[in-house]
Amino acid sequence: MDEEIKLCLDKNTDAIYRSLLAEVNQPSPKKGEVLVRIENNCLILTIRSNDISKLRAISNSYFHIIYASYSSLL
Repeated sequence: MDEEIKLCLDKNTDAIYRSLLAEVNQPSPKKGEVLVRIENNCLILTIRSNDISKLRAISNSYFHIIYASYSSLL
């Protein structure tokens, strides 16, 4: 299963991207795979997992990281 999330965060896109790279590059249990990229000044997260509950858990974790990072920039 794949989930693609697109977030256009204006001037904060690059800062959020860099904060997510640190998380994506951490070794972790193989619940799924997360890819992060910037496209047209928007952040694109692609999350892959073979289980819907793991996909949801990974998505929620990244939403929390994005929220915390974005809130600290305001």
